[in-house]
Amino acid sequence: MISISGIETLRWISTIVSISVKFMLAIYFLNRYSKKRAGIPLAWGTGFFFFGLSQIPILAMRYFEDAATDMYFALMGAFLAALSLALLYYGTSLLFFTTGSFMQKKLSIIFFVVMAIIILAFPLLTTAENVLKSIFMVVATGFIFPIMLIMAFLFFIIWHKLDPINPRRVNVFLVAVAWLIYSLVNGIGSFFFVTAFDVLFYLLSIISFLILLYGMTLGKATGH
Repeated sequence: MISISGIETLRWISTIVSISVKFMLAIYFLNRYSKKRAGIPLAWGTGFFFFGLSQIPILAMRYFEDAATDMYFALMGAFLAALSLALLYYGTSLLFFTTGSFMQKKLSIIFFVVMAIIILAFPLLTTAENVLKSIFMVVATGFIFPIMLIMAFLFFIIWHKLDPINPRRVNVFLVAVAWLIYSLVNGIGSFFFVTAFDVLFYLLSIISFLILLYGMTLGKATGH
């Protein structure tokens, strides 16, 4: 049985891996954009940048003991997460749907607007003391889980449609699996927060991001 200190160490490792991979992928895709000026790497680069940035306010909360301050940090993190998810979905949609499709830019904007409205409603619906736990649950199960499940589904379809001899096919499959694992970690793991199952979900999170890093960079799953 892993001790509490061991679980806490694993949690920090998971957090460090998560933030590091997000910023590494942001740098990778923004570098690709600087060379090709294409919309796909720009969407992925900015999406991963804001995704990594969304975790910083949550970490900063550990240094404050004021409920009102913590609430503002939580709202900021949730807003950045919502923005990143809309951008990452948009980047995925550019790989699958035809140009100008409703399922691309318009649906991405709808996703973001709905998430932003929910976030802005938090100060009106819950106390400052409860906002962190409430936002964590909503962002994990209501935002990350469904949107990344859609992204995983689209990558699985892309994988299925690719020619079997296409060298990108395996890596597209790996990225689909990574998004699926991470979506499930958030969709299911948030209900087991601070339980004996934390170890499993922290490990799955680390694995998903390492797979994603490989598939997106060396594997060139997006073609960039």
